Amino acid sequence: MFEAKEHPEKPLRWWNENRSKINMSPTYQRRGRLWSEEKQAKLIDSILNDYDIPKIYLADFTSVNTPLNEAKTSYAVIDGKQRLETFFQFFDNKLKLANDFVYLREPSLKLGGLSFEDLKLKFQRVAQKFEKYTPAIISVISDEEERIDEMFVRLNSGLVVNAAERRNAMPGPVPRIIRKMVLHKFFTTKIAFDTKRMNEFNAAAKILLIQYRNKFVDTKAGNLDRFVLENKETSIRVFTDARQTIDEVLDDMADIFKNRDALLATAGPIPLYYWFVKDNKDNKDKIRDFLEKFIKDVRTNFLLSKHRPRAANPELINYYTMSRTTNDQGSLTGRYEILQKRFRSYLRRNGSH
Repeated sequence: MFEAKEHPEKPLRWWNENRSKINMSPTYQRRGRLWSEEKQAKLIDSILNDYDIPKIYLADFTSVNTPLNEAKTSYAVIDGKQRLETFFQFFDNKLKLANDFVYLREPSLKLGGLSFEDLKLKFQRVAQKFEKYTPAIISVISDEEERIDEMFVRLNSGLVVNAAERRNAMPGPVPRIIRKMVLHKFFTTKIAFDTKRMNEFNAAAKILLIQYRNKFVDTKAGNLDRFVLENKETSIRVFTDARQTIDEVLDDMADIFKNRDALLATAGPIPLYYWFVKDNKDNKDKIRDFLEKFIKDVRTNFLLSKHRPRAANPELINYYTMSRTTNDQGSLTGRYEILQKRFRSYLRRNGSH
């Protein structure tokens, strides 16, 4: 089932009052809050000055019961998340009109820099114009995940702004698998790096690639893109074994690492740690203490090399140097071998096997 039709006209006031019924972050969506304040203010300017704005596309669950309704809401955003967030921020007085804003119907009005609350107090008819504005909403009624994904891809193919977002808007099963992966507890509670630009999607893509290949490979952006495109017609069932292994290893990683763990402050080592945990699950209770000590030793050794080069450990220097090219197959393999060698020594010293 798939149908796209105009939603019955509702003013912005209605959408604001019913915002809790909209899932703003379905799995296929890009991160929100990426627009600058200038761009957000320009959108409010367009509404008040009678300029047209693009349509907003919502998955409409009001007339269909489907597993696609992840959050059990009436709607989910397909395209237009930034616009909706801008509307709601203006209603919440978290966004103001630009300082140089001119109300073209009455240029003499001094509205620059005012919030929605200011408008309601001082220029009620202007505030009401915003409240009564009726955006063009397209209701997408479907129980087919592939069709929703395809619509998202088509609507966003020219709007993505970085590699992860571009990849997320590609067709096929790989982006869908990645979107499910980043919902795992490991990614939602353990990592400590910034996810505003979908950095966790990159890390997840790299994990999926090396697990699917069952070895370390280059995880540069171009290789990740090829992986997605080469499999755009592949059945998602082909990835079943890889997905099962990934779920099991991510479960272990969620047990091993702390919430917002300092060891996971950057995304670079995530694929390396994934493979390391996968191969050492019988000693997973020792992994975090080992990694904490090992990383400290690498940093201490690097500082030593600055002042007393001959006293520094060459192996740890090599690890540090390879860490600067985190996506290179040779770097991943080399660092992994050093980790494994050091971990075996650590286990022997601590009476483990």
